[in-house]
Amino acid sequence: MNPFSFLGINAVSFGIGRVEQLAEDIAELNRESSQVLVISDVGVAKAGITDRIRRVLERSGYDVRIFSELAGEPAAATVDNAVRLLNRLADPIVVGVGGGSALDVAKLAAVIAEDEIPAEDYALCARPFPKPRLKRIMIPTTAGTGSEVTRTAVFTTSQGKKVWTWGHELLAELVLLDPCLTVSLPAGVTATTGLDAMVHAIEACTCRNRNPMADALGLHAIRLAKQHLMSAIEKPGDLDSRGGMLIASTLAGSAFAQTGTAAAHSIGHALATIAGISHGRAVTIGMEALLSWNAEAFPEAHAGVAEALGCSKSADQCAPAFRALIERAGVDLSLASKDIEPETLTRVMMSEENLPMLENNARPISKNDALELARRMLAQ
Repeated sequence: MNPFSFLGINAVSFGIGRVEQLAEDIAELNRESSQVLVISDVGVAKAGITDRIRRVLERSGYDVRIFSELAGEPAAATVDNAVRLLNRLADPIVVGVGGGSALDVAKLAAVIAEDEIPAEDYALCARPFPKPRLKRIMIPTTAGTGSEVTRTAVFTTSQGKKVWTWGHELLAELVLLDPCLTVSLPAGVTATTGLDAMVHAIEACTCRNRNPMADALGLHAIRLAKQHLMSAIEKPGDLDSRGGMLIASTLAGSAFAQTGTAAAHSIGHALATIAGISHGRAVTIGMEALLSWNAEAFPEAHAGVAEALGCSKSADQCAPAFRALIERAGVDLSLASKDIEPETLTRVMMSEENLPMLENNARPISKNDALELARRMLAQ
């Protein structure tokens, strides 16, 4: 068993309609603050969720500003724009609302606002974070990334590289899980974000840094996602399933916050950099390619995953069960339309920004192994 430290997470509050208590939450965090910056994205704004939050807060007298210029993967320049807005306000509370991209922008902007240094300077932790001065609340509207409880933020540099930064400073003071905010999520996004949560949980339970406490979180996340994903896709108004997926996502995020992610994420980040493939679909493609190969070298951990997926406790059941879930969810694994060369995918998988994830994989991956995996993915 590996030595480990369990760093814990901050407060999480779950409930149907829970967002209606947001004003009281803000007052508890900072009774002196009268301004709130809601950092979100275009899709969440169009769904009316940011307007709902604005109404909740304005009823209690808060001055609410909305930053929702984000569309797609977050860029360093978007974080910088959010920082500029934050620094024009007087000690605001920051509320991140949306999927992983919006939450990552909110977390990172709130922390680096004190320094007023470009976000890109923090890539791969090249610069230490300042001590955060702004209180933060994270409210996910998708069930997948787990960003609401992680110590990481992912963004794209001006050169188009998908990079990450990390530190305990990025943890929010409060996370709110409200299933009502996820019902407008389209079926395809529900599927890819749900599988993203599954990948997080599987990697946490099988990577080199796995530990018993992360296993407890990750294996239950897998059970919940297996139980609720298809219902959330097929019956979008089913709040039990939406709630189950939110909890699964947060548990999975809490698990990989302890262990880090692994090679499916190095593949996923490479596919995003090369071809702009959405994160959930990209890591699903990576995990599907890796799972049986990893299970050969680490059967005990993968047997536990297979059992959580509803199979017999056997490592060779893990990959087929995951593949069956992908097919039921309707997620396309083919990369044929992207015209990606295996050598290009291999090079980006093994680049500096993706190497830590590759090195945390259950099974060591050589350059030849990575090339063979790339060929296998591109042949689908």
